[in-house]
Amino acid sequence: MTESIHNPLTLYLTRLAPSSQLTMRYVLQDAADRLGFEDTNLEDIDWHHLQPEQVIALVAALREDGYAPNTSSLYVNAVRGVMNEAWRMSLISQEHLLKMRTVKATPGSRLSQGRNLRRTLIREMMDVCAADPRPQGLRDAAVIGILYGSGMRKSESVNLDLAQINFQERSLRVIGKGNKELVKYAPDWAFAKLTAWLDFRREQLKEGEQDDSFLFNRIRRGSHITRERITKHAIYYIARQRGEQVGVKIMPHDFRRSFITRVIEEHDLSIAQKLAHHTNIQTTASYDVRGDNERRRAVDRFDL
Repeated sequence: MTESIHNPLTLYLTRLAPSSQLTMRYVLQDAADRLGFEDTNLEDIDWHHLQPEQVIALVAALREDGYAPNTSSLYVNAVRGVMNEAWRMSLISQEHLLKMRTVKATPGSRLSQGRNLRRTLIREMMDVCAADPRPQGLRDAAVIGILYGSGMRKSESVNLDLAQINFQERSLRVIGKGNKELVKYAPDWAFAKLTAWLDFRREQLKEGEQDDSFLFNRIRRGSHITRERITKHAIYYIARQRGEQVGVKIMPHDFRRSFITRVIEEHDLSIAQKLAHHTNIQTTASYDVRGDNERRRAVDRFDL
């Protein structure tokens, strides 16, 4: 605690969610190396001495190395976050802070690398899970159903507790980005997969044992259901393994992308924004990963 009071970098990191701390520490370490501090411990760097021209040089180096604009923005925001804490600690003046804030990341954008998972593909994945006689079959179907059916992030899914679920309303209360409490909804079929998994899990309990407070358990080899909560890495493994079984490379965030894309297709952008809980509607629009065939069909409707 004493260290965080006297170090703007540590104070900045402690303000982040645990899932973001590792990423931003890596970003700041790479930024420090590029700024000439490769031989200095990250916590020992005098970040408040950093000047705008140094950050401008950092952005230029990232651009020269082919880093995408979003990645460049991540670096700039990380440095800016540390400088904000330095200002709060009276290590720099407001004028210095404002000068640092004028430094912009590399402009531009890149096409999304995400995949739009169609309903037929999700059905195939559910069939693969149903054919798996191990407990993993029921659990993985429930995980995929909740991710695809509600559009929640993998970090939100691993933190889900039974107390946050309303089975009658088919709602899930989660803590999202920015420590915001959100309510998400999932369809009947997704809740049916979740109920099947939870019923099976309860059947495995010994007499007198209480059910776990969380939703998804880690399962070891030998089909042993542990009393441990599943991890984000396990969600990644589930998506990759079940995707390979249907011949497609899938990342966990593809479920969220596909959910948002489907809502945009079948309803409109504003409803998709509300269900995704995005502050900026442009963020929601960036999740639209409809394929080239849909775009061609839209253009082909403009016949003379």
